[in-house]
Amino acid sequence: MLSLLKASKMELIEKVSIEVDKSMVPMTLPERLILYTVDSSHLLLATKPISNVEAYALSKNSVKVTHAKNKYLIELPKKIYDFYHMDETDYTIMVSEINPQTIEILL
Repeated sequence: MLSLLKASKMELIEKVSIEVDKSMVPMTLPERLILYTVDSSHLLLATKPISNVEAYALSKNSVKVTHAKNKYLIELPKKIYDFYHMDETDYTIMVSEINPQTIEILL
């Protein structure tokens, strides 16, 4: 019990937000997105399920979107954020021109 009380606040955080500039997204994002982990260097956010991605995605999660001034804050599960070392890695966020309802994160 004592070790639980000494746990740092960082260990208790379950979600970590990433920022997406609103000018990158041609539409207003809904309050929830679907997060697909595709492989070791790609994450995909979608506004609705994508059946061909679901066939090979490693995982699928629902993530919360918060609207801030000029950006969206997307809450990723901490275990995914940590697994991809997103705090240490530069990552690129791209919005598909073919399907603007998807956002790709390249690690």
